[in-house]
Parts: sequence; structure tokens; C-alpha cells
Amino acid sequence: MQEVRVTRRLTALLLADVVGYSRLMGADEERAHQRLTDYVEGLIEPAVARYRGRLVRSRGDGFLGEFDSAVDAVRCAIDIQQSFAAHPAGDGMEPIRLRIGVNTGDVIVEEQDIYGHSVNIAARLEALAEPGAVYVTGAVRDQLQGYLGFNFEDRGERWVKNIDHPIRVFRVTYAEAESEAAPGRAWRRLPARLRRLYRRLVPPQPRWQAIVGVVLALAVASGIAVQSLWPGGGGPELPRASIVVMPFNNFSGDPSQNYVADAITDDVTTDLARLKGTFVIARNTAFTFKGRSIDARDVGKECGVRYMLEGSIVRIGNRIATNVQLIDTQTGAHVWADRFETDITDLLALQSAVTGRIAAALDIQLTKAEAERAAQHPTADPDAVDLRLRAMALAISGITPERTLEAQHLLEQSVKLDPNAAESWAWLAEILMNEYLHHWNNAGKQQLDEADAASNKALSLDPTNDQAYYAQALVHRAKGEHHAALEAFTRALELNPNLPKALAEKGNELTLLGRPTEAPPLVEKAIRLSPRDPALGGFYWIIGRAHFFSGDYAGAISWLRKSLALRRNDWYIWLYLVSAYALDNQLDEAKKTLREFDSRTQFAGYTLERVNQAEKTGPNDNPVVVAARQKFRQGLQLAGMPAR
Repeated sequence: MQEVRVTRRLTALLLADVVGYSRLMGADEERAHQRLTDYVEGLIEPAVARYRGRLVRSRGDGFLGEFDSAVDAVRCAIDIQQSFAAHPAGDGMEPIRLRIGVNTGDVIVEEQDIYGHSVNIAARLEALAEPGAVYVTGAVRDQLQGYLGFNFEDRGERWVKNIDHPIRVFRVTYAEAESEAAPGRAWRRLPARLRRLYRRLVPPQPRWQAIVGVVLALAVASGIAVQSLWPGGGGPELPRASIVVMPFNNFSGDPSQNYVADAITDDVTTDLARLKGTFVIARNTAFTFKGRSIDARDVGKECGVRYMLEGSIVRIGNRIATNVQLIDTQTGAHVWADRFETDITDLLALQSAVTGRIAAALDIQLTKAEAERAAQHPTADPDAVDLRLRAMALAISGITPERTLEAQHLLEQSVKLDPNAAESWAWLAEILMNEYLHHWNNAGKQQLDEADAASNKALSLDPTNDQAYYAQALVHRAKGEHHAALEAFTRALELNPNLPKALAEKGNELTLLGRPTEAPPLVEKAIRLSPRDPALGGFYWIIGRAHFFSGDYAGAISWLRKSLALRRNDWYIWLYLVSAYALDNQLDEAKKTLREFDSRTQFAGYTLERVNQAEKTGPNDNPVVVAARQKFRQGLQLAGMPAR
């Protein structure tokens, strides 16, 4: 048998993917194809050539390039991302964004393509990256150490599909990187007419120097004052939701457990940095406090932050006990504290369980703390962020018709003051959907349309906003677009894996897609992340309905009773419990629960016909769902609910 000779070489790989390619093609196939072709010819091919690379393959939804050095590959990735950011879509079209992964390694070379393990890793990196971001492996980061201007955010070790070992992942903070690429922030500050003029007059290679000159000239001409980027350097006013995560202490009496405490500190810092509107001091600065006894107020002054998070771990047999405290650095007062224990089964699972719970809790606690601060120090003219924080505090305190309406008014004021506040638009979309789904405050199709517009506005301003994807998913669900809803919930969780409400609602969406057995594990994870969540009653409801749709009526009863104990004003929880009792042959309990339901003033006049009408607000023709809803009505009929 003739030996097959395989050609290999070491190379640096750049793999890019177009965000939402299917959605772009579905909206306008010919125009999207033409835009992508123009970008490849006008931006991507020149950038790859400029950094001495080769475009191996280019297809509609992405491309693969190879370079002789990791430095060239990363600089090219930065240049491409900044060029895309500088090209808004216009004409109401969605801007095209890329995710990029860069890896180095051995590849198999063929005449027209390259293959191998290193290419697969680059593909997994690209899938992890946020829109507009560049992700690299630890090997790439190591090769770029010492090159001025490259900054890296450690995103931890990730297990990815079809790779038998975890990959250390880093995000390149390319907006600040000094490279041959034009600095993205300076470029985007130039007016569109100047950018067009610049492209005609300035050749590619010296663009960095040219932009510096243009920006400096504009700054001098317009009298721009340079402000300090360090939070404590601009005066006494500290950034909202600014925090430093102090190195966690190991109180186990076993120095070998120090690495666990350090890993948890690192992961909590990374997870907090993902929360929108949160300013987090980098781990390298935070670790300078390790082993020092220092007052929270001194830390606040030194780092220029409002809050300090400190914690400790203690190993007790096969369990890790974690204590954590959130402290106000201006007063030294404890804002929040928690203690919980976790089984030690696997280090990665332990880190995920501990850091996820802390991050999920802090997402709520920081919002509450900042809202209380704004309430205690009201201003005659609150800004857009103050208004948003007050609205968020209302929403996370437990939704009611009154709180929802007040939060809506606050958010409408917020976006009026700052139309470019993506987070405010995203929260407005969710609040409007709460009104629509609960039929509160005379809500109708207008609220659904406004929520749709608000979520799209948020994503046009910030395509990495997890809250906006969450709200958009609720809109898709209300329209009966369940596959699109599942995709949006999934994207929200890719951006923020510690978002309990997205985990729970993704489970809910799986039930509505006829996959109810897949729902409980997701919702149970949400409960583990946020065991005191204001939406806990809703989480119980989602698990209860999943069991109902699976035909497990006894299991449904257990969860629906827990849900009803927390949410007495939701008709659907009452009636699914009634039906589950009836279908589980507990007819006396079913009739008793229905009588109690009917005795409550707000539920007067419920009939099978009214229930049918209410369920039409969530259209769904999935056979599993249709059959389950028929069983739901059958159970109500058995319990004695009138037809009309």
C-alpha cells in the first residue's frame, strides 16, 4: 500500500464568522449577499494582504486566513473589527458584525485549503467570542507578551465541543491596543464625511499616524478637554456600580487549597465584568491587596470604587463553604452577605457553581444598592442612568401592575434623556412585555409592537446586550415565533451564562417547543444560581408546567403548589394546579382549589372559553403543546369549571 504523504506547517490562524448570518439573509438575501461581498473585497482581503497573510477560504458566513506570525494575525483581526465598527449599515439595515478567533498551531496543508486540530480550536474560539470581539488562545497570548499595546482579558478555561481538553481563552481589548490598525475609538469619533475623505487621501500603511494627527487637530480646534480614565481621578463622584473583588481567603488551614480561592476570585471578577453598567477593577490590581489587612474605605479611595466584594472559602470534608460580603466603601456598611456550601465533584463545576451564584446575586444587589443610593440622594434633574436604576429596582422587587407601570414611565424618561442608552431600551422592552403577557394596564398589541421596537433599538446600539436578547425572545414567543425565541434566549446566555431569568425562560421555551423533559434542569440551575430570586415563584411554575406537559401530574402538583405559595395572583398557576389534581385522580383537591380560585375577586368570571382566549395570546401549533393544552382544559372540565 502506497504511503500517503501529508504536508504540515506551523501557522497562525484567523477564523471569523458573521453574526446572525441566517437572519441577515432571511431579511434581504440579495442585498445581504452584496454587502458581504463588498466587505470581503473592500475590507477583509486588503487587511489580510496588509498583514502579510493569505485568505484561505471565504464563504458567505465567514472566512479563514493564515499568517506567518501571531502578531500579524491579531493585528489583522483588530484592523478588521475596527473597520466593520466604522461602517454603520444605514438605510435601516442591521450592521454586519463579526466574531473572530485566533490560534496558532500545526495544520495539514492542501492546495486550496488547510485542516486540523488547530483550525478546529480557532473555530471554537470564534463561537465563544462576542460580536465585535477578538478571542485568542493562551498560546497566542504568550507569543504577544511584551508587544506594547496588546491587552488581554482572561476569560478562563473553557471546555468546548469535540476538544478533549479545556482551552484557556483570552479576549483582546483591541479598542486600546496600539497596532498598525487604526484605533477604533478615534476612528469612530470622526464624522462620516471626514472618514470618507480620509479613505480617499490617506494610503493604508500610515493610517495610524494620520488618525492621530486628525484627532489631535480636531481636539485643538474644538477645545476638547481630556478627562482622566481612572475612576478616582476625575473628582469625588465615583462610577455607579463600581467594584473591586478582593482576593478570596482560604480559611481551610490547608495552603494547597489557595488555588481554589484564587480561581474563584478570578472567575467572579470576569463574570462581574460582563454585567452591563458595572465598572470592575482588574484582577492584577485587586491581587496587590492579597494578604493585607485593609479597611474597605481605604480600598474605595485607592481604587476609586463604591463597592468592595470580599469572601472566603473553607473546605469541610467533601464540601466547600463559601462566605461572601458586599461592602459600601464610602460608609464601610455591609450591603449584602451570603453563605452557602457546594459539593466538591470537579474543580470547574465548583468554580461555576460558586462564581455563578455570586455573580447572579450581585446583578440584583448592585442594582438595588444603586437605586437606594439614588433615592437617598435625589436630584432635581435625575439623569438617564438614575432613572433606569430606579426602574430596574422596581422590576427586580417583584412585578405588579403598579410597579410595572411606574417602571415603564421611568424608562421612557430615561430613553428620552439618552436615546443611545441600550440598557434602558432593553429594560423598557422587558417591562412592556410584562404588561402585555399579564394583560396589565390595558395592555394590547401596541405594547407588543413597542417592546419589539425597543429590543431592536437596544440591539442596534449594543449587539452584545444580553438583556436585549432576553426581551427580544419574549417578543418572539408572544408572536408564536418559538424557534427564534429559543435562539434569542440562547444568545442571551452565551453573553451572560449567569442570567437566571434567561435560563428559566429558555427552559420554558423548550416546553413550548414540545421538549418539556429538557426544561427542568435549566430552571433548576437558575434556582441554584439565585435561590432567593424575586422571580422564584415563576421558576417553580415553569418546572411545574414542564412536568404537566410531560404527563407527570404528580410532579407538576409539587412544583405548582410551591409556585402558588409565592404568586397568588397568577390565574394560570391556580388553574394548572386544579387541572393537575383532576388528572392525577385527586378530584376533591381539584374542586376545593377551584372553589378557592373562584372566591378571589380578581378571578371572578373565569370559564373554559375565557381560558381558551387567554392562551391564544401565546399561539402554538406544536403537537405536544396542543395535546397538553387539551389535557389542561379536560382537567378543568373534570373539576367543574363551566364552559361559558
